[in-house]
Amino acid sequence: MNLFSQRHFYFFLSLAPAIFFYFFLLKFGINAPFADDWSAINGFIIRFFHGDDSLLEKIALLASQCNEHREGYLSIVSLIQYAISGQINYMTLNLIGAGATLGVHVLLNGYLHRYQLPHWWIIPLAFIWYNAAYFHNVFWPVCALQHNSIVFFILCVFYVLDGKGKQSTQFAWAILLAFIAVFTSGNGFLLFAAALPILKNYRWTYWLIWSMAGTAFFSLYMWGYQHPYQRGHLTDNLHMLGSIVQIFFVYLGSFVGVFFSSSSEFRIQLSQGLGITVFLGWGVFVLRHIYQIIRQKSSLDLLLSIQLFILATALIYAVGRANLPIEYVFESRYAINSTLFLMSLCLMTWHAFPAIKSWRAWGFVGFSILYFTLSYWNNLLAVINFTSAQSAAIIKHSIQHREHYYFRDSLGQKADLGAPDLKELAQLAGPIVDFTAELPASVKYANDVVSLTFKKGFFALDGREAKLEKDFQADVASLPQAPQGKDVLKFSLEKNGLTYSGEKTRVRMSHGSDGMYAIFENAKKENWVFSLYFMELDRARQIKFHDAIYVRKAEGILPFIYLPDGDYRVKIMRVEDNQTSLVGILPHIPVRGM
Repeated sequence: MNLFSQRHFYFFLSLAPAIFFYFFLLKFGINAPFADDWSAINGFIIRFFHGDDSLLEKIALLASQCNEHREGYLSIVSLIQYAISGQINYMTLNLIGAGATLGVHVLLNGYLHRYQLPHWWIIPLAFIWYNAAYFHNVFWPVCALQHNSIVFFILCVFYVLDGKGKQSTQFAWAILLAFIAVFTSGNGFLLFAAALPILKNYRWTYWLIWSMAGTAFFSLYMWGYQHPYQRGHLTDNLHMLGSIVQIFFVYLGSFVGVFFSSSSEFRIQLSQGLGITVFLGWGVFVLRHIYQIIRQKSSLDLLLSIQLFILATALIYAVGRANLPIEYVFESRYAINSTLFLMSLCLMTWHAFPAIKSWRAWGFVGFSILYFTLSYWNNLLAVINFTSAQSAAIIKHSIQHREHYYFRDSLGQKADLGAPDLKELAQLAGPIVDFTAELPASVKYANDVVSLTFKKGFFALDGREAKLEKDFQADVASLPQAPQGKDVLKFSLEKNGLTYSGEKTRVRMSHGSDGMYAIFENAKKENWVFSLYFMELDRARQIKFHDAIYVRKAEGILPFIYLPDGDYRVKIMRVEDNQTSLVGILPHIPVRGM
C-alpha cells in the first residue's frame, strides 16, 4: 500500500496551516469583548437570566435583533457557555467560532472523497482557507460566531443536500441546518436560491417544500423586524448603479488583497479588474458545462451552489453599501466570503483541467503556501493594533465601569448623554437594534451593560490584563524605566485631541495586550487607558525573529471625545512580554471640548 495515495495522509498534512491558525489565535487572542459584543452577548445574557420575561419571551429573546441580524446561534452558544462557567468568556466564544473554520476543512475533505477527486487538493485548499485576512472572525466574538459559522452552516446544507443517501432523510437535515443558518446571519436566506443546482436532483415535491420552508423562515425572521437607524435602505441605493457594479466586482476580486498591505490603494483597481475577469470566466465555464449542470448530478453542483451564494452575498452587500467608501469591502470580517469564493474557483479550475501534471500540482501548492504566508505578513500590523485596542478598552472599562463618550447638546456644549444609571439587572432591556455611537440612547445602553457586567461579576479580566490594570494605576515611582533613547515620541496638543508620532518607536509584541499605552490620570487618580496605534511592520526585525510581532512608527490621535473635561497628566507606558515600563510623563494636558 502506498501511503502517499491515501486520503488520510493528505488530510493529515493539510492540518499544518490549521495548527498554525489556532496557535496564532491562542497566542494573540484576548478574553475581551468588542463593540457589538456588549449588546449581542452581554446584554442578551443579563436579560435572559435576570429579566422578568415569560418562557415565550425568553425564546423570542434568543432571536432578538442586533443591527440588521437575528443571531440566534450566537445567543444559544453564549447562553450555554455562560451557564456552564458562570462567567462570560470571550476567548471560548472565539474558539467556538473559529472551530467552524475547521468544520469547513472537514467538509471539503469529505467532498473530495465523495466524488473521488484527487486527495492532494485538500493541501492547497487548507493553506488558502486558514489565512489571516479575516482575523476579525478570530479575535472578535460576534464575528467569529456569525461570519465563520454562517459559512460552515451554508456548506453543511449544501453538503447534506448533495449526499448520496436517502433523499428524504438528508432533505430533512438540510431544512434544519438551513433554519440554523438563517438565524446565524442575515445572508443565510440566500442559500434557498443558491441551492438550485443541487435541488435539480430532487422531485418537484421537495422543491415545493424547500420554497415553503424558505418563505416560512423569512416570515419568522421579519416578524417584528426593525430597520437599523445606521443602515441605509436597499431601495435608497438602487439608483447608484455605477457604485453598485464597481463594489460588486471589487468584492469578488478582493481575495487578491492579501498580497498588499491594508494601506495600499492599488488593491482596489486590481480587485476590480480581477473580479470582472473571474466573473466572465465563471460565466464561460457555466455555459460550456450547461448540459451537465442542468441534466446531470455531478461534483459541480455543490461548487455552483457555493458560488451562487457568494455572488448573491456580494450583490446584496454592493446594493446595501453603495453609499459607503469602497474601501469597506476589505474589512476583515468579509474576507472569509472572498476566500471561500477563491477556493471554489480553484476547484472549478481543477475540474476544467483534470490532467494536472506533477509540476503544475506543485505550482498550485506553492501558490497556496505563498497566499497563506502573505496573508499573515500583510495583516500582522492590523491584528496587533486591533488586539491592543481591545486590551486598552477592556482595562479602561474595568476601571471606569463605563465608556466616556460625549455628544454636543443643543447649545453646542460637550455633554455626557450616555451616562449609565441602571442599578438592577432586571432593569436592562435585551439587545438593541440601533447599536451605534451616533445615538445617545445606544451609548447609554452600552454603558449600562458595561456597568452591570463589572459590578455584578459577569466578567473578570484575565491575568495579563488584570496585571496591566494594576500597573497602569500604580505609583509611577514603582515602575521600571524604559531604556533611554528607545522611544522618540512627539506629542502635540490640538483642539480635539492629543496627537502623537514616533518615527523610530518600536515594540515587540508577544501577546495581544502588549504594545504602548497612554494613561490619562486626573487629580482624583482616576485613569483612562488608550493604546497607541502603529503604522508599519518592522520588517527587518520580523524577518530575523519569529517569536513575536515587531512593529514600528507610532502615529495617531487620542481624541478628547472619550475624556471628561479637566486637567490630566499622561503616563506613556510600554508593555512587552506583559512587563510594564514607564516611557515618560506629560505633566499637564488640559482637556477642553471635543
